[in-house]
Amino acid sequence: MITMQLKDKTAIITGGGRGIGRGIARRFAQEGARVVLAQRDPDSGERTCGEIEAAGGTALFVQTDVAQREAVERMVTTTNERFGDLDILINNAGITGLNGSFLELTQETWDNVIGVNLTGIFHCSQAAGRVMASKGGGTIIHISSTNGFVPQPQCAAYGAAKGGIETLTKSMATDLAPHNIRVNTIAPGPIEVNLPDGASPRRGELTLLGRSGLPEEIAAAAVFLASDESSFVNGHTLVVDGGTLSNAYNIYRVARPEVTGYDAV
Repeated sequence: MITMQLKDKTAIITGGGRGIGRGIARRFAQEGARVVLAQRDPDSGERTCGEIEAAGGTALFVQTDVAQREAVERMVTTTNERFGDLDILINNAGITGLNGSFLELTQETWDNVIGVNLTGIFHCSQAAGRVMASKGGGTIIHISSTNGFVPQPQCAAYGAAKGGIETLTKSMATDLAPHNIRVNTIAPGPIEVNLPDGASPRRGELTLLGRSGLPEEIAAAAVFLASDESSFVNGHTLVVDGGTLSNAYNIYRVARPEVTGYDAV
């Protein structure tokens, strides 16, 4: 049920053209937000922008590389000039995949992964935060990962970036609270980002729920953190992982019990 919790709000979503970002952008538009898709890849950015507009929403695509300060400043300025406001920033853009064994990890890979996944958040948050502060407040949400808590093997750069987001969230929340800007993070677990609309996620033993998650489930959490429903939530990381980090069956390699039924006494 759509309740228009973000009506007349302006939201920038980095990496908003595909995957989790696309799911958030579409849901935010349904909730009444004016959506700015900051995407490095023009094809996916323009495609998702068109989808939102075809569904009756308001969207703007701005080609942006979040690792480049000048591109980010231009994106924020374009947003402010087009809509005259900026209420929400979703720092979703990121690079995934194996980084290689630590001893062979190249400087180029390290700089690239940290540049997009962590420095990009700094660029976007500072540029957007200055606009929000001048207008009386706003909300910033980082999309991190459970890898910030338990990094995967051969993912040192990615894990370092996501772990850094945890401390950055608290630092930003502290510094920006006097400006009425709330800062929180969502840490997704395994999410199926390439499924057709309406398809079911794959089954698996990694999560307690026995399946992967969907972009729209991250989008639902983002709506909560972006709306007034979370007005007393600040400096917090909301883990949306289907119980991955709590999955003792997986951690201890214990077989799950078969449940055939339960009779209440």
